[in-house]
Amino acid sequence: MENDIRTKCIMKFYEIYPLSRKIVFDTFDRKKYHLTRTQQIIILSLSVSKTLTMSHLAARINTSNEQATRAVSQLVDMGFVVREHDRENRRLVNISLTDKAEGLLKQMKSDIHDELIKRFKEVSDDDMDKLYEALQQVSEILKKVADE
Repeated sequence: MENDIRTKCIMKFYEIYPLSRKIVFDTFDRKKYHLTRTQQIIILSLSVSKTLTMSHLAARINTSNEQATRAVSQLVDMGFVVREHDRENRRLVNISLTDKAEGLLKQMKSDIHDELIKRFKEVSDDDMDKLYEALQQVSEILKKVADE
């Protein structure tokens, strides 16, 4: 019986994931920032984790090491990301954001925030409270699963 609820949750996740992704990423103006979706996801991921190895970054954004490396190289050329070899293990390459990327990220988040505020304007405060509580719970549970 316990797998029934897990299956229902997984099915709901399949429904929610594309919706939430669409809501956030459709607010992003690729022409304004001249970034691909993958580059945007890398910048957002690094804004949360600060530093990631290439393999951890690829796993975090659910892509191959080759695709992540290609996107990171482009971001390095743009001045948004730096690569540094790990001091303890030179085979590991750590990726982090530059100050230039931090400025871009601040502007991106502001633009996305403003657009989402407009989209949620017609949603009642009561529904927004419910959504917030649900998202808090979902976030806590997903963090447990992601850390396993």
